[in-house]
Amino acid sequence: MAFTLTKVKTKADPALEHMLEKTAAFHGHLCPGTVIGTRMALAGLREIGITDPKGSQQKDFVVYVETDRCPIDAISVVTGARISRRNLRFLDWGKVAATFVNLKNGKAIRILCPDSARDLVDNYASGEYPDDKHGRDAREVDAYKIMPEKGLFVISSVKIDNLKFGKEKFKVQCEKCGETVNDRKEMIVDGKVMCQSCGEGEGYYHAL
Repeated sequence: MAFTLTKVKTKADPALEHMLEKTAAFHGHLCPGTVIGTRMALAGLREIGITDPKGSQQKDFVVYVETDRCPIDAISVVTGARISRRNLRFLDWGKVAATFVNLKNGKAIRILCPDSARDLVDNYASGEYPDDKHGRDAREVDAYKIMPEKGLFVISSVKIDNLKFGKEKFKVQCEKCGETVNDRKEMIVDGKVMCQSCGEGEGYYHAL
């Protein structure tokens, strides 16, 4: 469901509104998560010095996203990063956070949207809203558009351990199940090459 701006203390930046239209079109609607993800991506690219993420610099950065909820769609739209391009890395950690890494200079910035941001919503959105989920979402959408970054995010410089990026073609066969593992995603267990499912002793599926 798309929301429109009601009575707020400050109008949202026109450039942000334009980008929100794109993220909402891709995601299917405008919601608090897409606003957070859009602003998170814009701030992340700015902090690591990426100004042309979909053009000349599309191979110069990588994004680690820690949630599988709405923000990930917005981050993908703003940055152009995709899992298929291997410059978007998904971590199933359940946190509204993402880390942006400049591969040229190694600069890495992690941006977290803390729960405390929700406590500030009433300071930035006023007016009448329906007393239901749509009303609460609309209030958050309006507030997150204009909330200062220091209230919406915690931005930290970080170091990425064992950063691997690129499109090197590499294949190896798991010594237990015999299936092929691509892109150096294998693991060594007791001196044997194994896929992660076999090596960890448990997977997300079981043979019938």
